Amino acid sequence: MTDVKLADGVMLHVIKETKFKTVRLLVRFREEISPESLGKRVIISNMLETTNAVYRTGKDFSRKLSELYGASFATGVAKKGRQHLLSINMSFVNPKLVDFDTLGEAIGFLKTAIFEPDAINGEFNPQVFKREQTNLLHYLASMNDDRSYYASRKLADLFFADSKQALPSVATAELLAQENPRAVFEYYQEMLQTNAVDIFVLGDVDENRVVDLFSDFKFADRKSVSDFSGSKTDQPNSVSNFSAEKGADVFYRQSLRAVSTLTESKDVAQAILQLGYQLPVVYGDENYLTLQVMNGLLGGFAHSKLFTNVREKASLAYSISSTFDSFTGFLKIAAGIDASHYGKARALILEQVEAMKAGEFSDADLEQTKTMLRNTFFVSQDSPSNNIELEFVKALLPERFLTTERFVSELEKVSKENIQKVAQSLTLQAEYFLKSANLGQEQEGELNFEQ
Repeated sequence: MTDVKLADGVMLHVIKETKFKTVRLLVRFREEISPESLGKRVIISNMLETTNAVYRTGKDFSRKLSELYGASFATGVAKKGRQHLLSINMSFVNPKLVDFDTLGEAIGFLKTAIFEPDAINGEFNPQVFKREQTNLLHYLASMNDDRSYYASRKLADLFFADSKQALPSVATAELLAQENPRAVFEYYQEMLQTNAVDIFVLGDVDENRVVDLFSDFKFADRKSVSDFSGSKTDQPNSVSNFSAEKGADVFYRQSLRAVSTLTESKDVAQAILQLGYQLPVVYGDENYLTLQVMNGLLGGFAHSKLFTNVREKASLAYSISSTFDSFTGFLKIAAGIDASHYGKARALILEQVEAMKAGEFSDADLEQTKTMLRNTFFVSQDSPSNNIELEFVKALLPERFLTTERFVSELEKVSKENIQKVAQSLTLQAEYFLKSANLGQEQEGELNFEQ
């Protein structure tokens, strides 16, 4: 990979790769999550995807992308630890295959999208702004009708001590509704000047030409947010080697708290139980791959303890799984259950966690989990977007990056004793239960804090 600094805080990464027939571009803006800017960033993401000063309509967009032999253009938002990411993606056919300068045309299209937004007199086009704002509000309303999403939002609210960390990457209806075309456009100018920017180009391209094309982008110097000089936010523990000096602006950690619980009643056909655990292990730690294996055994795969014992053998869950966020130390167990089985299901789930702590799993299950993780890792390398995401993490956290060789060798070393040690650091911090409204109101809205 060729890395070129276009300005202070703006990096171009060119990844020469000949196995794909397409070229992939990614421009990613990032800054710390803030309720003041979150709604603005989500609206900007939608605005950039639908219009600009040159291509004003969806028809204009489609015509230009068709001229690029069916190129794709999309924007999106996401969270990674304490950082909020606004990304612009393009994918187009390799110019060598069509005898047409798709590379130059695509980068030109990208430059227009970023530096020539649909704005006049210091504000975004009010009509387009209103349309996109309304679309986003309708989208969030539909998302909140998804009870699993709703339950996950509630669990995050209970789990995170920092309310900013509990915010969804797509903002909230309240944050979106308060925005206007002028305030969002003014923030966009600030974002272009202050956000850390990473640009990735992956494909069979002429690296010097890519550098020349992007050197024409008008990015000014800015303070990088990846200097690893942020304030200390982690909690000392026995299984993490996380240090405040490395990745402190990316990783989010919080101290252990009293367990927060909330039960609500709504019109749902299936009750939802979600548990939030804190883990003192983050990406790149010594125990990171042990965490991957432990989660696979607990609830990450179909042969896991939760799926096998709670769903298959006891028939106490319609669905059940465990997932973790390696940038916040948040592990979630989510189960769709019959509300009348709440007590039995909860007890059996907690029993599976205790069994992990006691090392109650077979060598065959351990080896199967390692094999599935290894296969998933190698399959992901056939995807251009996954390759870029790996390179993004490498650029963000070079000292913690897991090369293929390191991933394979460290995965092989994970032992039952390692897994027990990591599992024993699981600490329940939040519990959310959503039940059907017709099963009684005695616990509705009840919020408890227990030691």
